[in-house]
This record gives sequence, C-alpha cells and structure tokens, in this order.
Amino acid sequence: MITISVDDKIAAARMIADMMKKLDPDGVHEVENDPQRAIGRIEQMHPDIVWLDIEMSVMNGLEMAALIKKRSPFSNIVFVTGHPEYAMDGFSLHASGFVLKPVTEAKLLNEIVNLRRPVFFDRKAAVRVQCFGNFEVFDRDGRPLHFSRTMSKEAFAYLIHKRGAGVSVAELCSVLWEDRLAEAGLKSQCRVLLRNLKIDLKKAGAENVLIKDWNAWSINVAAVYCDYYQFLQGDSYAVNSFRGEYMSQYSWAEMGIGSIIQRTGAYFTLPGDWSDRNENQ
Repeated sequence: MITISVDDKIAAARMIADMMKKLDPDGVHEVENDPQRAIGRIEQMHPDIVWLDIEMSVMNGLEMAALIKKRSPFSNIVFVTGHPEYAMDGFSLHASGFVLKPVTEAKLLNEIVNLRRPVFFDRKAAVRVQCFGNFEVFDRDGRPLHFSRTMSKEAFAYLIHKRGAGVSVAELCSVLWEDRLAEAGLKSQCRVLLRNLKIDLKKAGAENVLIKDWNAWSINVAAVYCDYYQFLQGDSYAVNSFRGEYMSQYSWAEMGIGSIIQRTGAYFTLPGDWSDRNENQ
C-alpha cells in the first residue's frame, strides 16, 4: 500500500506514517508538510490513501482535496482533524473517511477497512479478492470486476476458496448445482461458464489468475491479493477485517467459517450452528 500523510506540522504527519508502517510494514508511507509540494508528489505517486489535515496555513485540506481529486482521482482522501464540525464539509467532497484527533492505530485501521476505494496492498497482483463479508473482486484501480455471468463469479469464488488446489469440472458442478447429477450436459454448461470466466479475467488484464490443467482448473495464488489468504498468513489487517462472515452469498462457503473462527480466537454470533466458544468462556 502507498500512503502519504500531509500536515503542516511535520511531526503530526510522521506520527501517522509511523503508525502505518506498523500496520503495513511492506508498504510505502511518506510525509509532507507543504501542500503545494504534496500535490506534486501525489500526482506522481498516485497513493492509495492521502491522510490529509484540514487546518493548514498555506492551503487548507478542503481546498487541497479538490485538487487531489483532479490529479489523482483513484486516491482515497481521509481527512484528519481535531474539529468534528468539518465533517460535513469533508464528506461533501466525497472523501473516503474522517479521523478525529488524537490519531490512533485503531482509528486508522477502521478507516482502511471501510475505504470508498478498497486498497490494493500488493500492486504486483492482478486482482484483489474480498472473501470476508460478500465475495467481491476488484481490478488494479479498485473497480469491481465485471462478470458476464453470475455463476462464473461463483465458480471463481470456489476456486479462490480452494487456494490453488485443482478442481475438476465434476466437483465444480456438484458445488454450483447441488441438486443435480454431474452428467455430460451439465459438465458442458460448466465448461462454458469457465470459458466466460477466463474471458472476463482477460478483459481485466488478469488472465494469469486462472490456470487450466488437462483435467482441472485452479487459481494462481501468486497473482491474487486475497484477504482470506492474508488472514491465513497472520496478516494483522486481514485478521482485524474478519467480522464473522465468509463469502456470505454462497451456502457452500459455510464450511470454511469454522476453521477461520478457530484461528481468530474470538467470539462471533453467527447464523446456524457456527461458534467457536461459549460467550461466557
């Protein structure tokens, strides 16, 4: 992730950058105390997030935000201020968030999780995949990826769930059409869905995400930034973004919730029988 903190008090900007380095140690987190210089750097960097102080002497943050939106339209602007009365002015500019001072890591993380444009932590990845909550897929610019067929998206979700393991057409049929036998006609229909999926990914510049072997389909996990995968690696951002839901629009995904919750060590109230501990424990 690339961020820049802009505040005419350089110590305040550095404090935010230091917090971001703890939350995202592999990212690039810069500081600037001159608004004009900052605008030039933002135009070159196209950061994922601009942490922007509102009360600055040369140019206030609201004026600067209007310029940033023209120079780097896909950057998330999050206002940072000690004055809550600026909130309405900030949101009228369609900002991505608002942090009240004193700034804490928890406040920054809360804004990151709820950004208007989801952050692409790994810019080498072809797509960013969200498994927690509803299943969604985003391109490099943070835009939702278009799937020509709803079931192609579900097929992609199941392949993501398998984390690079090969999936046969018969297995995929049993997941997508639970109440039907995987006979020849259904397998043919499934292959059409997979071909459509391949075309959809190619249009998004992500054709390297899908792998077709002679008898199975799988995901190239190295080409995907996925909150579920990051969670399994112990990434703090991914762990904190889990709220007890996993690909919630797909019934077959319920099988994965139990193991995820066991890893969190936290209590969640979930639909059905899933829970990892008694509330009183």
